Amino acid sequence: MKHSNKAVIGDTIRAYDFMPMAGRGDAYVEGVVENDRCTDLGYLAYKITVTADKFTGDVETEANRDNRIGQIIYVPHEISFMEFDFRVLNLRSV
Repeated sequence: MKHSNKAVIGDTIRAYDFMPMAGRGDAYVEGVVENDRCTDLGYLAYKITVTADKFTGDVETEANRDNRIGQIIYVPHEISFMEFDFRVLNLRSV
Protein backbone atom coordinates (compact mmCIF):
# COMPACT_ATOMS: atom_id res chain seq x y z
CA MET A 1 0.00 0.00 0.00
CA LYS A 2 1.41 3.33 -1.10
CA HIS A 3 0.83 5.36 2.10
CA SER A 4 0.71 2.60 4.72
CA ASN A 5 3.92 3.66 6.47
CA LYS A 6 3.37 7.42 6.57
CA ALA A 7 2.03 7.71 10.13
CA VAL A 8 1.35 5.95 13.42
CA ILE A 9 -1.23 6.48 16.16
CA GLY A 10 -0.92 10.00 17.59
CA ASP A 11 0.64 11.58 14.47
CA THR A 12 -1.14 14.36 12.59
CA ILE A 13 -1.59 13.81 8.86
CA ARG A 14 -2.79 15.86 5.90
CA ALA A 15 -4.68 14.02 3.17
CA TYR A 16 -5.39 15.78 -0.11
CA ASP A 17 -8.71 15.37 -1.92
CA PHE A 18 -6.94 15.80 -5.27
CA MET A 19 -3.45 16.72 -6.46
CA PRO A 20 -2.59 20.40 -5.94
CA MET A 21 -2.00 22.34 -9.15
CA ALA A 22 -1.55 25.91 -10.29
CA GLY A 23 -4.79 27.82 -10.71
CA ARG A 24 -6.82 25.66 -8.34
CA GLY A 25 -7.09 25.88 -4.58
CA ASP A 26 -5.83 23.05 -2.39
CA ALA A 27 -8.40 20.72 -0.84
CA TYR A 28 -7.35 18.62 2.13
CA VAL A 29 -8.22 17.34 5.56
CA GLU A 30 -5.88 17.20 8.56
CA GLY A 31 -6.31 15.10 11.66
CA VAL A 32 -4.84 13.06 14.47
CA VAL A 33 -4.41 9.36 13.71
CA GLU A 34 -6.56 7.24 16.05
CA ASN A 35 -5.88 3.94 14.22
CA ASP A 36 -3.12 3.55 11.62
CA ARG A 37 -4.31 0.20 10.20
CA CYS A 38 -8.09 0.46 10.36
CA THR A 39 -10.23 -1.90 8.26
CA ASP A 40 -13.69 -0.85 9.57
CA LEU A 41 -14.92 -0.02 6.04
CA GLY A 42 -13.36 -3.02 4.29
CA TYR A 43 -10.14 -1.34 3.16
CA LEU A 44 -6.91 -0.32 4.90
CA ALA A 45 -7.14 3.26 6.13
CA TYR A 46 -6.05 5.79 8.72
CA LYS A 47 -8.88 6.55 11.12
CA ILE A 48 -8.47 10.21 12.09
CA THR A 49 -10.14 12.87 14.20
CA VAL A 50 -10.42 15.94 11.96
CA THR A 51 -8.61 19.10 13.10
CA ALA A 52 -8.76 21.05 9.80
CA ASP A 53 -10.83 20.72 6.63
CA LYS A 54 -9.74 23.15 3.93
CA PHE A 55 -10.42 24.19 0.37
CA THR A 56 -8.37 27.29 -0.41
CA GLY A 57 -9.35 29.67 -3.13
CA ASP A 58 -13.15 29.61 -2.80
CA VAL A 59 -14.58 31.63 0.10
CA GLU A 60 -18.07 30.10 -0.06
CA THR A 61 -16.79 26.51 -0.10
CA GLU A 62 -14.18 27.25 2.58
CA ALA A 63 -16.87 28.40 5.01
CA ASN A 64 -18.77 25.13 4.55
CA ARG A 65 -15.82 22.77 5.00
CA ASP A 66 -15.04 23.25 8.70
CA ASN A 67 -18.19 21.38 9.76
CA ARG A 68 -16.24 18.09 9.97
CA ILE A 69 -13.81 19.32 12.66
CA GLY A 70 -13.93 16.91 15.59
CA GLN A 71 -15.48 14.10 13.54
CA ILE A 72 -13.91 10.73 12.73
CA ILE A 73 -13.12 10.08 9.05
CA TYR A 74 -11.14 7.45 7.16
CA VAL A 75 -8.17 8.13 4.85
CA PRO A 76 -7.38 5.16 2.58
CA HIS A 77 -3.76 4.01 2.48
CA GLU A 78 -4.09 3.79 -1.30
CA ILE A 79 -6.70 4.72 -3.89
CA SER A 80 -7.10 3.28 -7.37
CA PHE A 81 -7.94 6.53 -9.16
CA MET A 82 -5.85 9.72 -9.12
CA GLU A 83 -3.29 8.48 -6.56
CA PHE A 84 -0.11 10.57 -6.16
CA ASP A 85 3.03 10.39 -4.06
CA PHE A 86 2.19 13.12 -1.53
CA ARG A 87 -1.57 12.53 -1.18
CA VAL A 88 -0.96 11.67 2.49
CA LEU A 89 1.65 13.67 4.45
CA ASN A 90 2.80 13.27 8.03
CA LEU A 91 2.91 16.85 9.33
CA ARG A 92 5.72 16.12 11.79
CA SER A 93 8.07 15.63 8.84
CA VAL A 94 6.88 18.58 6.69
